[in-house]
Amino acid sequence: MAKPKGLEVLELASVEPVQLFDFQQQVLFSPAQRGEGFIKLAVTTGRKGAKSVAHSHPRDEVTLTLKGEALLRAGGETYHLREGSAVRLPPGLDHTVEVISDEWVVVAAYCDECSLCRGPDSPFPADGLKP
Repeated sequence: MAKPKGLEVLELASVEPVQLFDFQQQVLFSPAQRGEGFIKLAVTTGRKGAKSVAHSHPRDEVTLTLKGEALLRAGGETYHLREGSAVRLPPGLDHTVEVISDEWVVVAAYCDECSLCRGPDSPFPADGLKP
């Protein structure tokens, strides 16, 4: 039987990590890399004390903590994320994360063209969608 058009299967071990803030991120599928307007799927790992800067995304972000613990700060509140914690952040909500365990591993799906990734040469407008 032929593989359905567009179907892709990747092994996480085959994806080289890149630096994102204090974290290592393995991007499995990315619209910026693929030239399409879909979501990014990534596994991000951070060590104790790793922090992000405040940022937001033009579309929802969903995450699932696979290992460890972190503090999510959003909307003036602090949320303790543990293994099995799932989060949905609405568009435009500034947030930060700080790792409080020896290691934190999270899988995330979000718009690839967030405010941190968009630059003046980006082919994507501010709403994250291709023209």
